[in-house]
Amino acid sequence: MKRLLTTCLAAVTVLAMAQKPVKPNINKAFNAWNYGKIADAKAIIDVSMTDPKLSLDPKTWFYAGLIYASIDTASNPEIHNLAPDAFEKAVSAFKKADELKGGKSELFYTSTSGFPVPKTMAIDQLAGYYLNKGAAAYQEDDYNAAVKDFEKVQQLKPDDTTSFFYAGIAANTDEKYDQARSFMENYLKNGGKMVEAYYIIINSYAVANQKDKAIEVCRQARSKYPKNTELPKLEIQYLLELNRLDEAKAGLEEAVKTEPNNYLLHYFLAYTYFQSKDYEAAKASVRKALELDPKAFDAQLLLAKCYFVEADKIKKEMAMLGVSAADKKKRLELDAVYVEKLKTALPYWEKAEQLNPSDVEVLDALYLMYGDLGMDAQLKRIEKRYKELGVDNN
Repeated sequence: MKRLLTTCLAAVTVLAMAQKPVKPNINKAFNAWNYGKIADAKAIIDVSMTDPKLSLDPKTWFYAGLIYASIDTASNPEIHNLAPDAFEKAVSAFKKADELKGGKSELFYTSTSGFPVPKTMAIDQLAGYYLNKGAAAYQEDDYNAAVKDFEKVQQLKPDDTTSFFYAGIAANTDEKYDQARSFMENYLKNGGKMVEAYYIIINSYAVANQKDKAIEVCRQARSKYPKNTELPKLEIQYLLELNRLDEAKAGLEEAVKTEPNNYLLHYFLAYTYFQSKDYEAAKASVRKALELDPKAFDAQLLLAKCYFVEADKIKKEMAMLGVSAADKKKRLELDAVYVEKLKTALPYWEKAEQLNPSDVEVLDALYLMYGDLGMDAQLKRIEKRYKELGVDNN
């Protein structure tokens, strides 16, 4: 009975101690945190933040930021679950510490090894943790998680560049283009120098069908990176897509002077001339492109079209003629010219077929030309090719 009574009294004593209210004391809160007793540290700092006197001390909030940051980064679920909004509380506490500190010397704490750790260093270490965590998530293709971690770095260090750049890359990879653009704009605003940021901003406008805006950003980027060779090509591409041919042509004519051996520039210039109906200039430019890349199907197809234009124009003129004797005579004269134009164009189309035997546009053109030239064997060959490809040419 005596032993039982002693045991009960001991239990009551333990219970009383467990229920003893926590008193505010920022030094005890810090020491508990410094030695890894995070739950105890949280309990003490929570009451310290509400204390009339301690709540005005910047150290209180600095320590609170450290403690809640440790909760958010804890691998132990029991610690991590002490505060589901631990990161937000940590950031808020750090900001409060800065507000109360004013212009005074920087806050710091002394580590267990005896070295002082300034607040800026503590923030850098914490930001480094989230940056690495975000990079790991990106490597695992978890782009959403990566962005969230990079955003935490941004909240800790709003003037940072690396976290904004990484977040922009991750969001762009995740096809969240508006979000990617916002990150990259902040990256550049903070002094970022990587031209890839402009590429992502330009792309975000292009995929949103805001090509005018994409061109505007291209030009802004070109003024900062005058030696960059990709930005002019992007600008020209969008100018062509918007049918702003004069601007595209001017840009291309200038570009080929600096890059005379660039196949794409000659091809785009030829395409611009073709769209402007300057077929002779188009032929000259596309021939230059083919000199640089003889197996380029797109260039060969464009050259074939340049030669077919004249034949097609005559055929349309013939279709407009009536049934009078004069019209019949005119049709015969035009037909002879039409045949010669077809014979001139045909080898270019046959060369295009050699480069890409499955292109339906080429097969359709050859089918028409073989038919009008009375080349029945070749006509049957094209019909056979249609069947092989499962194409209905009726």
